[in-house]
Amino acid sequence: MDKTGTRMGSGVEVTITPGTVKFDPDDQRWLDQASTLYDALREETGVVFRRGVPEPGVKGTMDTVALALGSSGVLTAVVACFRAWLARDKTRTLTVAWTDDSGNGRAVTVTGDNLDQVSFQALAEGVGKRLGG
Repeated sequence: MDKTGTRMGSGVEVTITPGTVKFDPDDQRWLDQASTLYDALREETGVVFRRGVPEPGVKGTMDTVALALGSSGVLTAVVACFRAWLARDKTRTLTVAWTDDSGNGRAVTVTGDNLDQVSFQALAEGVGKRLGG
């Protein structure tokens, strides 16, 4: 089980880090935009949670948003949420990180101004493989 009490099973946990060049990370307008992404993901998956992650050179932790993907169908819905959110503002970025079958950390960063069919291929292949899809 994870920190939220959700049984992880054979699912894959991914962390999500939204970004923008348009707003300061603490700007309420940006925080509201990031919140819309988290709300959409929560609605699609039901399992979105925050976790404090140590940030190099900084005291304390940085909040990271994570979700547990339990099936290839959920992965497809999550990618659709990512695409829709990024398409609304070309200055947005989204970094999605996960651990591959070998235990190595993998990540893909996609930008709103460079969103195409291949953008999420590494995520779909890497996470899809772990899900058995």
